[in-house]
Parts: sequence; structure tokens; C-alpha cells
Amino acid sequence: DDGSTVMLNTQTSVRIRYSGSERRVELLDGEAYFTVVRDSRPFLVDAGDARLRSAQATFRVRKLADKPLDVLVDGGGVLLDRAGMPVPVTMRPNTHIALPLAAVDDAALVPRPVSPDLLSRELAWREGKIAFEGERLDEAAAAFARYSNTRIEIADPALAGEPITGLFAASDPAGFSRAAASIFGARIERRGDVVGLRRAGNAG
Repeated sequence: DDGSTVMLNTQTSVRIRYSGSERRVELLDGEAYFTVVRDSRPFLVDAGDARLRSAQATFRVRKLADKPLDVLVDGGGVLLDRAGMPVPVTMRPNTHIALPLAAVDDAALVPRPVSPDLLSRELAWREGKIAFEGERLDEAAAAFARYSNTRIEIADPALAGEPITGLFAASDPAGFSRAAASIFGARIERRGDVVGLRRAGNAG
């Protein structure tokens, strides 16, 4: 009712608890983009053992299993805190930070500036896209698994390690596979919900 919004990526869940004194959202798992509108109450986002606090901002929080908590701020200001940190970290527009899984290095955490291109790639999912900039092909294939039941399988380790760059529709793993096959001289083998990518002439 305050006009703030949260956009959820696929496989994402949140718990919202508004009260008369605060606006609190818990990111249970996944990735969410917050647009915080100014209000008399602070806006708090809990993500694991970290907490983000803002009065007015736009920012993305990614919380995936066995991955560092990833925060990207593209507007306003966000205060990031976690148990064990000597002081909270202030994040300004166009900055990014990835919290290590262990809190031992938190004292050295410094938000890093991000370029407009990186900002666009990181937030491409809001428009149903996935952007890659030199990621390994198997990492890109794993990213598509969040958006579709179709699984991309790459048996050849050399092919799996090839870097891929481009903007792709998140809901079209088959189209991504065709593009990758064309780029890397591979062939596609479709087996039900599995799309296999293999170098042409490579039996294993």
C-alpha cells in the first residue's frame, strides 16, 4: 500500500511483513528486484544472515544455495549489514557487492562500481532475457535450467568450457542451443526434455 514493488525472478520466494513501524521483506530464496518508495517507515530486506535497509532505492538481491549473497544497487542508497561486520556498508547507485559465504572477510568489503553494460546484463531477467559476457558454456546452460524444464547437456569438457557472449530469451533453451551449436561447430541431439550439445564428429 506504500507503492513499493518487488519483482521476482523464477524460483524465487519472499515473505512480506508490514507493520506500523517498519516494512520488512524476507528473501527466502532466489532473486528479487526492489523498488522502494519513500515512507515514514524504513524498508528492510532480510536475506539469510544479512540485512539491507533503505528509505528510497532500486536494487537487486540474489540469494542462491551455496552462492555468495549478491547485491546490486542501481538507484538511491542501501545500507548493508550482517552479523560479524564491524560497521554496515553503504551502497550508492551503480554499485555491486558479493558477500562471501563466511563472514571472516566482511571487514574488507567494499562496493564496486558497475558499468551501464553490466547493469543491463545483470537485470536482463526482468525482461525475460539472459545475458552472458564470456561465461563458460556449461555455466550458461545451468542458468537456463532455472527458467525451463528443458535441460541442456554438454558431454564434451572442451565444449563446456567455451566462453559464450550474447543476449538470449530465458524461455528458449532450444534457441540458445542452436545458436551455441552454430558458433562452436557443434551438433544438437534432442532426447525428450534434454538438448544435447556435442562437437560435430565427436563421439564422446
